[in-house]
Amino acid sequence: MKQFKTLRESLTDIVLDLYETFEELNEARVKKDNPNTEGHVTNNTRGVLHELLTGRALNGGKHMSDYHLVDEKTKKKQTPEEAHDKLKSQIHPNDYAKIKAGADSAAKHIQDSIAKTHPGHKIISVSHTSKAGDTQKVTGVEATQKQDSSDIYITTKHPKTGKVVYHGRSLKVSENSSKNVPSSSLGKKSSGAMADTLFKAHQKKIKAMHPELTDIKKEDHHEDLPAARKEWAEKNPEKHKQIKTENLKLLRSVAHEHGAELQHKLRNGNHEEVVNHIRDVLHAHTTPAEQAGNATFSKHTTYKTAKGTQHHESHPGHDYEHILNDHKNIRVEARGTGVHFYHTDPKTGVEKKFATQTHKLDSQSDPLSTLKSAGKAT
Repeated sequence: MKQFKTLRESLTDIVLDLYETFEELNEARVKKDNPNTEGHVTNNTRGVLHELLTGRALNGGKHMSDYHLVDEKTKKKQTPEEAHDKLKSQIHPNDYAKIKAGADSAAKHIQDSIAKTHPGHKIISVSHTSKAGDTQKVTGVEATQKQDSSDIYITTKHPKTGKVVYHGRSLKVSENSSKNVPSSSLGKKSSGAMADTLFKAHQKKIKAMHPELTDIKKEDHHEDLPAARKEWAEKNPEKHKQIKTENLKLLRSVAHEHGAELQHKLRNGNHEEVVNHIRDVLHAHTTPAEQAGNATFSKHTTYKTAKGTQHHESHPGHDYEHILNDHKNIRVEARGTGVHFYHTDPKTGVEKKFATQTHKLDSQSDPLSTLKSAGKAT
């Protein structure tokens, strides 16, 4: 039985590695929008358009309040309408129609949800709040983007009582069939005590294997230095393949050390630190506006299955309290490039995985990419 379990775990590791590698490749599959070719929409364009169109549908067909966006390339300020028009012009009409249909459906789902939780309330404004400081303009409550990740805020008012409520929504959209999309993007500091040491040793090894990487400089046709390194990788596919192999070794090592560190802390009574880390992984915090008593917050995910467009709404600041307050039944385990979090139900004795933190590189195309991780519910 022990041998079977070891084989099963090994096969699971392989599947996880293949899946995570596929995710990296899929993220990089479309590098640029193309208005002439259907299907060529970057994840960023799809996500921003989903926010803008969902907000417009909720706002009675009018674009949201003009808290400006910032164009990624030009760094110029844009109103939601200007950003929408520019992004629409960059993609194929059929792709735009699909994104709009998903956003319209998301808006109806959000509207129905608000009608259930706040009967009688009417929408009086919708604001795009994706930048630092935007949420405070709506709620009047100061919050960092980590504290309040709302992409839009829907302001409602009850016509009889006059009560005003601010409904923050973090909008996620996916072409995949799973509702469990990443809920957090974490830096190297959230990857464990050994992450920095392992990462520095990894970079040193890569530079020793390929010394020419240290001499690469940004030229006029490069957007930045990482773009210059990506060009080198494209011209040297075999060397880049070697680097990707080393990358996988790094990510597995980081995950192994991180998982062991967290489990050690649980065993030794340092529950609070582990629970706070899990909160960051799941983004399981109540927002300052919620704490002030005049707002709600939820994560709203739009995804696709064989049955068509689906929606899922979760409340990260509330959904996991029964687990996080029961730290003695939490277990941490590393497999593949991920750290997985389990909870055993004290009533049934059944253990279930409830979260995963996947360690990854910011870009597999850059041979000297930075380390990061992504958290999600499972």
